[in-house]
Amino acid sequence: FALEDSLKIKSIKPAKHYFKTIVYGDFYGTGQRDLSGKTYASKKLKTYQVNQSIIGFNTPVFTKDFYNRDSTVISNIHLLLIGSYAVVTPKFTGIPNNHHLSRTSVGARIIFNTGKRSLFYAELAPFVTQDNGYGYTQRYRIASTLVYNFTVNKYFSFRAGYSRSFIYGNRFNLPYIGIRVGKLDGVNLSIQFPRSISFNVPIGNYVKTSIYTKPQGGLYSFANTDTIYYLNNDKSLNFGRYEFLGGMRVDVFPTKFFNFYLSGGLTTQNNIVMFSETYNKGNKGQLNSFYKEKLRGAIFLNFGLVFKFGKVKSTYNNYNLYNAQDLNSTDINNNLNIGQNQTPAKETKIKNVGPDEVQDLIDAQDFY
Repeated sequence: FALEDSLKIKSIKPAKHYFKTIVYGDFYGTGQRDLSGKTYASKKLKTYQVNQSIIGFNTPVFTKDFYNRDSTVISNIHLLLIGSYAVVTPKFTGIPNNHHLSRTSVGARIIFNTGKRSLFYAELAPFVTQDNGYGYTQRYRIASTLVYNFTVNKYFSFRAGYSRSFIYGNRFNLPYIGIRVGKLDGVNLSIQFPRSISFNVPIGNYVKTSIYTKPQGGLYSFANTDTIYYLNNDKSLNFGRYEFLGGMRVDVFPTKFFNFYLSGGLTTQNNIVMFSETYNKGNKGQLNSFYKEKLRGAIFLNFGLVFKFGKVKSTYNNYNLYNAQDLNSTDINNNLNIGQNQTPAKETKIKNVGPDEVQDLIDAQDFY
């Protein structure tokens, strides 16, 4: 029996990574609104409504721990492969066909944890956007983000960096600035520009609630089949949209392999913009529009599904790695909180050091 037990122990393979493989889907929609502008494009399009669907993944491909002389881990580096496919459908009653605007992205993230208080995060995400069904509208762009995170203690951290972003319906080089007050595995206020502002409250071990506001949008190729722009014979246009969402969200973690979230509220500061490719040819900065309109607010609904795979190394009470997991929990290029954060919804406390409690310490993150 001793030999059999020994063989069983040897057959157990330790986890290689600190991040699970994540596959997710996110769905968003708003109500219809009238376009009241006086321009030709506004009168032609008449009304506006938008639906958005996103599927994506991120998976660790390389993890390296660096050890101290006493064999304790002092720092680590993580490489993750990321990808997403988004379809935005702006519906205009003034034109006969819907345009399904897609964005396909594949990229990489590198996270370096110094093992003390600092984290360095870098993301490079090339993507292609097109109006589906019109191959000539394909356009290639690159989004990128660099962030430095300093964990003062478990109650406070701050971030600074840079983001090349398209979420405001144009191409911008933006500063990334963030602070968090409160524990990631407890009640906290997180202010992350340009990501979001959220007040997060766990309810037990399996539910997390938040009140939040955040921008949402993008820049997409749009086929000019309806002659929205009649100068220069442009076959392809650029369509930009951005809005600010404010509402409440509930994340539910029923098992360690799956969670989902529901969200709703008001979308305000809605803007849609269109750009001529010919007019902006050679323009390396922000694009100049031929049509821009601000819309009234509306109610929005949003929900998502998250599937988790793989076994990971323990991060129990390691708040620097909690911050690394928080950085990895967002699809920054779509400004989408995909709710896959592996940090416990509520702080895990172990009162006694018995066999069961030790197992809880090792595998605490498996419950979330």
